[in-house]
Amino acid sequence: MTLYISARFLTQPASGVQRYARELLGAFDQRLAADPDLRNMVGPVVALYPATGIDDPGWSQIRLQGLSGGAGHLWEQGALWRASRDGTLLSLGNSGPLAHPAHILALHDANIYEIPQAYSRRYRLWHKVLRPALARRAAALISVSRFSATALAQRLSVPEARFSIVPNSAEHILRHAADPQALANRGLKPQGYWLSVANQSPNKNIARLVAAHQTLGQQAPPLVIVGGDAPGLASHTSGHPPGSARFLGRVSDAELRALYAGAAGFLFPSLYEGFGIPPLEAMALGVPVLAARRAALPEVLGNAAMWFDPLSVSDMARAMRALMALPAAARAQWIAAGQARAAGFTWQASVDQLIPVLIPVLRQTAVRTASKDLKSRALRSA
Repeated sequence: MTLYISARFLTQPASGVQRYARELLGAFDQRLAADPDLRNMVGPVVALYPATGIDDPGWSQIRLQGLSGGAGHLWEQGALWRASRDGTLLSLGNSGPLAHPAHILALHDANIYEIPQAYSRRYRLWHKVLRPALARRAAALISVSRFSATALAQRLSVPEARFSIVPNSAEHILRHAADPQALANRGLKPQGYWLSVANQSPNKNIARLVAAHQTLGQQAPPLVIVGGDAPGLASHTSGHPPGSARFLGRVSDAELRALYAGAAGFLFPSLYEGFGIPPLEAMALGVPVLAARRAALPEVLGNAAMWFDPLSVSDMARAMRALMALPAAARAQWIAAGQARAAGFTWQASVDQLIPVLIPVLRQTAVRTASKDLKSRALRSA
């Protein structure tokens, strides 16, 4: 039998969902290379993607195969389904073919229900139809946090027990060497600014963050915001108070590591997160984190973040003032707590959670296929 992977994410701009798929599969590829018993259990692994130019992820055990037949959801429902229907299909990006008989689906959050204004109308309408049907028909379901699993189960009317938790990690940020010129090129000094990383969606709550920062006046470090648009998300670049923050847009991984490492603090005001990779990345790189006490963030960050109410500009400002006033010893304690928290999430640990989801479905698919073959032979010989 073959394990197929929907690799449509390789054709999309890198945001949280795409990062999750790329990193988790990279760790899975490494595990397959190191474990012959697992290779035998899983069988061939083929990642299918729309036939277009992609950035090769460099896998050694997962074979890449481009498929013609359109792009986007049309490709998923047609070409992907036809090519993968004889095996098990793993989809890590919130969507996949409705008709697939052995589909393992990852759903990251319930954002389209909880924060509908963060998405384009077309994306929202399509996924509100697609996701409940996919969830009901899937052979197995994955989510990235218990918070997300609970919210999705309620919204999609499926038992929460059907979701297995395969979390994100931030360790990928440690692999990238920092661009030594990233700060100087932007006129920034080490430990001389605060950083936030978020796409330009209303869900990320950047307007309130900028407004809170502006209330602090010249006493606060400059606020630097990294992130662009993401597929399906509604852009929200208006409403930012003028002159109170610097928006850098998308940056390379090397630039991002340098910006994290040089920041005096990391601010994450998101209203709704199914997991929340950026604050964990900041923690991994030794940056104290201020975050919204909402959604999955308390589950992920634990006691290693300083919290604020993301709906209150005044409470955000209070947290920023507290960050500025931190004594050196307290700052070191927050940094150590953050690094310890981030170290608890690894992609190989997530692979440990993924494998028990894969194996039963692969076995069920093999049994079903063998039964169909027996029936077919019996009919031919009758």
